[in-house]
Amino acid sequence: MKTRLIAPILSVSMLIAGHAYADTVNCATKANQIQTQIDFAKKAGNINQVAGLEKALKETQQHCTDARQTQRAEEEVRKKQADVDEARQDISKAETKLREAQANGNTKKIEKAQKKLTEKQADLQEEREELRAAQADLSALKN
Repeated sequence: MKTRLIAPILSVSMLIAGHAYADTVNCATKANQIQTQIDFAKKAGNINQVAGLEKALKETQQHCTDARQTQRAEEEVRKKQADVDEARQDISKAETKLREAQANGNTKKIEKAQKKLTEKQADLQEEREELRAAQADLSALKN
């Protein structure tokens, strides 16, 4: 019994995770995504989930506007740009710490500062990828 329920649940989970910024798709796409989730939930026999999703679909149909979705996408891009800017500042601080450690010649501090800088650079890369995804969502909404 459990294995029969796992496959549909995983499918719904993957569908939900498939779009990182689900609130930034156009209203027709959003309604279609919810309807697909309803279909999966019905196949899985999950009546509570079906009821919740049907309510979400009704709310989407009544209140969703493409202008509001575009506004949300623009807000998301601004937020992600701020995250990128903050990550750049963190790198700058980490570089300063590394230079200070190198000037003092303390090997342990140099290693620690280098590790911190590497972590901050990885964070920046992640933030840039999220920004690009948000920009792509906004671009898709505008087209």
